[in-house]
Amino acid sequence: MVQGVYDAGWQALTARLDGLIDLEASARARGALQRRRAVGSAADLLRLAFAFVLGRLSLRSLSAWASEQGLAELSDVALLKRLKGSADWLGDLVAALLAVRQPEAGLGLPDGRRLLAVDATTVLPPGNPRAYWLIHTVFDIEAQRFTTVEPSDRHQPERLTCGGVCAGEIRLADRGYGRAEELVAVVEAGADVIIRTGANHLPLRDGQGRPLERARLCERAALEGTLDLAIQLRGRPTLPLRLILWPLPPAAAELARRQARRNARRWGYKAGAEGLATSGCLMLVTSLPADHWPAERVLAAYRLRWQVELAFKRLKSIVGLEDLKAKDPDLARCWIHTALLAGLLIDLDRPASPSETPDSPP
Repeated sequence: MVQGVYDAGWQALTARLDGLIDLEASARARGALQRRRAVGSAADLLRLAFAFVLGRLSLRSLSAWASEQGLAELSDVALLKRLKGSADWLGDLVAALLAVRQPEAGLGLPDGRRLLAVDATTVLPPGNPRAYWLIHTVFDIEAQRFTTVEPSDRHQPERLTCGGVCAGEIRLADRGYGRAEELVAVVEAGADVIIRTGANHLPLRDGQGRPLERARLCERAALEGTLDLAIQLRGRPTLPLRLILWPLPPAAAELARRQARRNARRWGYKAGAEGLATSGCLMLVTSLPADHWPAERVLAAYRLRWQVELAFKRLKSIVGLEDLKAKDPDLARCWIHTALLAGLLIDLDRPASPSETPDSPP
């Protein structure tokens, strides 16, 4: 009885995926399904991948399980080859699932605009933490859904334009995404940004084109409260930008300075006065107009960025995204795509739950 329920559930799942992308045709096109004598169908190959990742089975145990289930008679070496060869196909399934989940409604913003958080998380392989993988993502705040996931090795930088930019979007990102060419690309595509900056991130200038003294501005904000200044990007004087400075509460500011000193000791340098001064202040660069987006609303919107961190925690706790059991690059991509596919299937049945809007109180 239990086996029958399990088989019915698996058939429903594969039928659901088949409605989005032809499993058999896509597997053949990607070269994932070549010799049916060993693995009879794309659904069987997908089941092997899920068993490997979600079941935390070794290749030898997976071989025994596949034989017992009547899925395939393969050695552990042959299974390794099949799983490695399915990495691109599994990536196609992830992309197909993401394509049908693009939400149409906005977050109650003018003209139906959407807030998207751009962020990345690390996935560590066993034995060599320096050879980590990155999962680059774009997360829709209202729908509580990932709209882009792109695995890469550690050499690919974080990009504010990840997944392609659509006009009308508002992209939220932390200071790691503060590169001038990426910011310009987003704005020129008709979208807007709210991005955190620091003492040295982004070549910013004041309204007269002079370098900004950010430490002094932070000291001024500590005395006067939130500042909202018109600024320029070096080399782009016609690009309208604003710098919003919000002083942290005294206890939080002191905690941030202690963390800055710890980071400096860890990396072998001495924390400078400018860095310590800016640590006590949240600095945001935005291209949003001040008439519709006063400083308080920009700050409230940026706080929603942390929802992508919660989404990462769900992926890592529910499907074990960070429990990577592969050192080979192709097998690692197979693992990551399978874990993401499982997480996206779970999220597909979870209703969107917007808990806050940019007008919510902090």
